[in-house]
Amino acid sequence: MNRIRCTFALIVLAASSFVSAQNANTPAANPYDPATAPHVLTAVGTAQHPRYSAGLTDRITVKVRNFEKLLAQVDNNCRAVVLFIDAMPLRGMPAESCNPYTGEVRYLLDRVPDQNDEEWHRILGSPSGFSRNVRISVGANDQFAVPTDVTEFPLIVVPKFLFYLFLFLFGVSLLFFIYLCRTTTIIRSPMEPFQRGPRPYSLSRFQMAFWFYLVIAGYVFAWMVTGELDTITDSVLALIGIGAGTALGAAVIDAAPAGTATAISTTTEGATQTTAAVTVPVPSSPPPASKGFLTDVLSDADGGISIHRFQMFAWTLILGVIFVSSVYKELAMPEFSVTLLGLMGISSGTYLGFKFPEKKKSDQDAAAAG
Repeated sequence: MNRIRCTFALIVLAASSFVSAQNANTPAANPYDPATAPHVLTAVGTAQHPRYSAGLTDRITVKVRNFEKLLAQVDNNCRAVVLFIDAMPLRGMPAESCNPYTGEVRYLLDRVPDQNDEEWHRILGSPSGFSRNVRISVGANDQFAVPTDVTEFPLIVVPKFLFYLFLFLFGVSLLFFIYLCRTTTIIRSPMEPFQRGPRPYSLSRFQMAFWFYLVIAGYVFAWMVTGELDTITDSVLALIGIGAGTALGAAVIDAAPAGTATAISTTTEGATQTTAAVTVPVPSSPPPASKGFLTDVLSDADGGISIHRFQMFAWTLILGVIFVSSVYKELAMPEFSVTLLGLMGISSGTYLGFKFPEKKKSDQDAAAAG
């Protein structure tokens, strides 16, 4: 037993000696040394802005301690030093200049399509004020940023002058648009009623005007913040097309004649008088006078709230809220799925399908009353 114990002890001692020798031959990992490693100290924007802030199309100067170490990592290629904002690398935006003596590197904040578009949308999206405090750093590549002391750099998100101008124009245009809707026939039935009173509101025309105004406002807002012009997506075009097609279809149905009637036509040529029966179209009955916006757009020929009209009206408002939220958060118009667009198309098609019996009943009621 003693011999076994001695053998086991010798094996453990030999294994310990081998591990110690291996550790002695392995070089120790170099820990981060703040005295020699690159470190961002300050970031300064332009003097024209308060607190030396900066926004898109402005320049920003970043001061790095031990900048020569960072330059050595990129083979002294200043343009290869990458700017990071909130830990996101801004690719395609090389440094304009570097000063190895002062440790300063300067950038032009620019949006480069297909390279840093997504990063800028995240940085500038969901604005809650004219500026936002962000973290500024640099790196030798787009993977790792060096440590930084700049954690609250005031980045301009929304230009103040353009925002107030947009707010003024948006408010004026909205009031003018509501005025036109109430006092003109811009979203009312195209047929002239015989009875007194304003024309009733048209659900299809309201939908077309709703998307027209909303897309214009969203487009201008996204351009104001990002300077991007190509923001209208295919799904937004599809929504505009659905609204226009629905309005056109409703106008064709409303303008269709109610039927035909036989009229007696008498012609006289000299002493000869000829009488003949002529088939003539019967004009459509005029719509009733307006009873208010919600009543007009949600009521059918019987005067009650119809489910197909309510469905189309509700989906229009729901997609409108999603549209506004997407433009505000992502500064881009949403990409609606094919299923959602199909649902909107089905709602519009159902509305047009029910227009035929509604019109027929309206014509019958007018003929009975006449």
